[in-house]
Amino acid sequence: MEPTLHCARPAFGCEAGSSDLVAVHPYGKSAPHRSDIVVFTTPPPAKLKCGAGGTFIKRLIGLPRETVTDKGGRISVDGQPLSEPYISAAVRERDSLFGTWRVPAAHYFLVGDNRGSSCDSRVWGPVPRRNLIGKVYEIKRGSKAIHIR
Repeated sequence: MEPTLHCARPAFGCEAGSSDLVAVHPYGKSAPHRSDIVVFTTPPPAKLKCGAGGTFIKRLIGLPRETVTDKGGRISVDGQPLSEPYISAAVRERDSLFGTWRVPAAHYFLVGDNRGSSCDSRVWGPVPRRNLIGKVYEIKRGSKAIHIR
């Protein structure tokens, strides 16, 4: 999720000396929304295809019954380009994945903001609603907090 969230070096793709802390609001019965930064439990294929599983943080871009397309860094949902002001041009250029995925009912499509080095739904598929833990509403970086809207 670099640069939105920092993880600590020397882990792959990490740029910071220390990891950010996040505050999470559980979804409960409330519906997840596009662009939410989501804490979730990965589906089993994540461990097989990426070598890691467990609790992850990614951005929600695809809702149930939508079609997500990635054309080398350009994401569209149901044929409409997705506005992603949090993605830099440099990150888009490093995204070499191309594909189209249909999100089943009661599932969500989650991707990392650092697309070129993110193992996410584009690799291991949509995530069931029951795996979503909650939405990140605050990021604590060093001594200051960043509130997410």
